[in-house]
Amino acid sequence: MTSTRSSNVETVQQIYEGFNESDLDSVLATMADDIEWVEPEGFYFSGVHHGPNAVRTNVFEPAKGEFETFRVEPDRYVDGGDTVVALGSFHATTNTGERIESPFAHVCDLQDGHITRFENYTDTVLWQ
Repeated sequence: MTSTRSSNVETVQQIYEGFNESDLDSVLATMADDIEWVEPEGFYFSGVHHGPNAVRTNVFEPAKGEFETFRVEPDRYVDGGDTVVALGSFHATTNTGERIESPFAHVCDLQDGHITRFENYTDTVLWQ
């Protein structure tokens, strides 16, 4: 069971590494075909997105396109086996030069090495 837990944390780490390097294909490869991706109300990409293509179109591409810079920097991973929580901060610069830093908690559920559900918790007021 330890190897599964370790690989689940590594799978979640791949999300952030790939996103920050603009390698969206590697990030999408970590997702189950029926992934449910949840962004909070009041956030730029709010809503529930189903499937890797919906996540690419409604979350990742807008994040890369609507901001001059947009990085997601996890500081800590909490290993719960088939649930991994990442704690960290968003670091973004709008196209008008405004800087946004916002803490987050991301809850990732995994099955068979793929992320089946992702939920973002962040202070959406900082994004207004």
